[in-house]
Amino acid sequence: MRKRGVVVLLAAIVLVLAVVAVMNDLWRVQPWADGEVHGRWQVMYTGYGTVKGNDRQVLLEPHTAEAANVTHGALVHTVENYDAADFAVTVRTEEQLRRNDEPNAWEVGWVQWNLRDNDHFYAVALKPNGWEISKQDPAYPGAQRFIASGGDRTFPVGRDYRVEITQDWPRMTVTVDGTELATVTDDETPYRGGAIGLYTEDAKVLFHDFEITGQG
Repeated sequence: MRKRGVVVLLAAIVLVLAVVAVMNDLWRVQPWADGEVHGRWQVMYTGYGTVKGNDRQVLLEPHTAEAANVTHGALVHTVENYDAADFAVTVRTEEQLRRNDEPNAWEVGWVQWNLRDNDHFYAVALKPNGWEISKQDPAYPGAQRFIASGGDRTFPVGRDYRVEITQDWPRMTVTVDGTELATVTDDETPYRGGAIGLYTEDAKVLFHDFEITGQG
């Protein structure tokens, strides 16, 4: 039994060291700039802050907002466009960056899909007080339509959440940590296909273990 316990302990230590090594590699990467392509990712904008990563993980940290009427976001998206792709990524909002005012609940990491441009995509935001699935569309007030939302599940800052998007077109299902959040259908000028985006608004967010899992 003692030998088995030692083996388990050593395996745990090796796993921790591997995670630390991966994170250290990320910190050594030079920051990316607006418009640059790095592997599978293209930077749309950095929010005057820091964006860096590799094919499986990306760190977004826009400039700190210090006034209520100021906001900074950062967005990277896949170079490749997909036709109703299924994919998964772990989202960790490490810190909400707003200063001198209370941070807004939506100032967290967002996962986007079927992204055509900065004004056309679907997104899910996991907020400290709930969640929302939205469609970015200039045809709606504020260029945003809320498709589904709720406060039944909350997502405190500082934790990992595994987000999975599956598409059985026209149905789109969002799953978090293995439990379905919602299945939605867009009946108004739906967007089928596009890039996958990783976005933050006024928050430092790490997206990691990104993978394409199938085609809807």
